[in-house]
Amino acid sequence: MIGHAPTTVAAFDDQSARLFQDLRGLGFDKCVYVIEARGAAAIVPLAAFGIGLTEAHANEFIGRAAHDPLRRMLSRGEIPIGSVPITYENTGRALSVAPDSKLSVGDASLLRWCLAQGVRTGITFRILMTKGRYASVNYYSAAQLTPAELDAAVQALFLFGHRLHERIEPSLPSGPGHLLSSREVDCIEQMALGLGNREIAETLGISVDTVKDHIQSLFHKLDVANRAQAVSRAHMLAYLD
Repeated sequence: MIGHAPTTVAAFDDQSARLFQDLRGLGFDKCVYVIEARGAAAIVPLAAFGIGLTEAHANEFIGRAAHDPLRRMLSRGEIPIGSVPITYENTGRALSVAPDSKLSVGDASLLRWCLAQGVRTGITFRILMTKGRYASVNYYSAAQLTPAELDAAVQALFLFGHRLHERIEPSLPSGPGHLLSSREVDCIEQMALGLGNREIAETLGISVDTVKDHIQSLFHKLDVANRAQAVSRAHMLAYLD
């Protein structure tokens, strides 16, 4: 469930698995559907579902997600991924979407490990959700595909990803996920109205020190330095109307 980082990748349900099996002729034999917190790509996923991964690969996906070079490039804005699918090739030394990006020793090690797990070619795209979340749909192939093969695969897998989202999303909790707690959302809503710490404490029926703790926590989660930045970012992440 969302609210705590998953310890592993949950399996697709039977119907989703059958639908995906029909697409394996496109060359992609692995798929991972992930719920993420927008603006916090360096943290582990909020929830993850997959098919075609070995148990070791599934555990590694979660255990090293915060160090995944693709996820970190996305968080730094080096790869402008959105609702339109992008494709990339993992050479074991770099990713084709950002060939000049400087990789750490750990990044390169992870790319080589993924290549050994059959992650040579990838397709990924996002589906925006409410309250600071999005779904990330990721497909992996062990083959180096031609442009024509990729074009054919992208269209079919893009449609499957949205069908998969329609199956999984209704079963997820409707809250904002792991990024902000419900009490932190209460605090930022009051901050947006211009209330100070003492006024927020009185409104919420908690102590001033507790309000300060919540505000420091949400500053850290939103990666901001002051109240104006926090309110602006909360609007961007759909925590505020």
